[in-house]
Amino acid sequence: MSNKFNANALTEYSKSYARRIAADVYQHRSAITGQQILTLTPINQINLFVISSLSDKWRADAEKFRSAYFDYTNPEVQEALQNFMNVVSQHISVRREHLEPLLAEATRRAIILVFDPRAYFDDILRDQPEFTLTSDVLKQVSRYTKINQFIPLHIAQRMSGKPFIYVNQALSYLDEVLTQRTHELEHYDDFVAKLSEKLPMDVAALLRSHVPDVIPNSPSRSFFDAAVEPITPPAPLVPADAVPNDVMPATPPQLDPVPAGITADESGSGGPMFLRGNESGPEPVAPVAQPSQLQTGSLSQPSVTTNAESESGYVPTLNDTLRESASAEPVSVAQSFSRKPIESVGRSISLNQKFRFINQLFNGNSSAYNQAVAEIDTLDNYGQALDLISYRYASQYLWDMSSDEVSELVEILKRRFV
Repeated sequence: MSNKFNANALTEYSKSYARRIAADVYQHRSAITGQQILTLTPINQINLFVISSLSDKWRADAEKFRSAYFDYTNPEVQEALQNFMNVVSQHISVRREHLEPLLAEATRRAIILVFDPRAYFDDILRDQPEFTLTSDVLKQVSRYTKINQFIPLHIAQRMSGKPFIYVNQALSYLDEVLTQRTHELEHYDDFVAKLSEKLPMDVAALLRSHVPDVIPNSPSRSFFDAAVEPITPPAPLVPADAVPNDVMPATPPQLDPVPAGITADESGSGGPMFLRGNESGPEPVAPVAQPSQLQTGSLSQPSVTTNAESESGYVPTLNDTLRESASAEPVSVAQSFSRKPIESVGRSISLNQKFRFINQLFNGNSSAYNQAVAEIDTLDNYGQALDLISYRYASQYLWDMSSDEVSELVEILKRRFV
């Protein structure tokens, strides 16, 4: 969904609006017809979206007429089935518990279409199976879209009669029409006014990009600074001329003297050893690289402190030491084995990688993953494989190209083709 919206606010408003409309419509009836749905709300686009949802369900019901024992592809059967479904479509009857969720979803879609048409059509295009947009699907979208209808019509015109185009091409046509005809986009004022007749809409609460009229002042300090301040406030400062002459200036507290012959270690002060009389201390020794033992629980790991680290005050942590030692190690036998050429992408992906690829790259769709791997193995070279994942799957599933999963997949492709 578009990032322009507060998702919770949009969902709650859509459900509340649908609830109020349904309460009025079903006050004196238990079900409504298709003709009544066409005038369900004062906004024609919402009504058409409800009809579009019913059309999808009608088509899905027709697809259920399939059997291993009967030939539903026979022309006579096809004609009879079409006539039957046409008759069924003339007898729409929807009860409140079934209509209300359809109406809420239709309201949500209409709001997105008005406020962010780019995101609305982008979602439709990316949701197409096989990442392919057919002319039939585009006709269906155009039929039930009245607000900003010029957008799907422009894409259909750019298809030039082709039965299908890939979604990445359709997305470029979408950018093209929005750039050229931005001035034709429908403004939301009338739309919001019609919605507000039934349920007032707070656009400020609905949109993330709204700037409040009153912006509170930023705190002068953080919570953490204030949390560690002493409970007793400090004494107020007194001007110098207000201090009486007979008041002695404050002096810092003095440490108790250590008796002669007693070192700081023996006195328990924990500080450096005190010198007696005019004795001079030992000559300072320049820091040298010298190993010491760093205790971490039951793990003892040597650490090395160098002159440069002593001067800067930085002491490497155990993790830093392990990282440096790991980077300095030669390539292991396992790493050498993992870089050998392979004959099949599918057979080279480990079970753990497979689960991560399905979840992170294919949104949990194992069928899409299997299809992608099988298609990659049919390609001839590395360039074709990169084009396939870049222009099809990466665009379709919005991959993070800097993720570990993408890097691992590319490495497997190199082993397969390079």
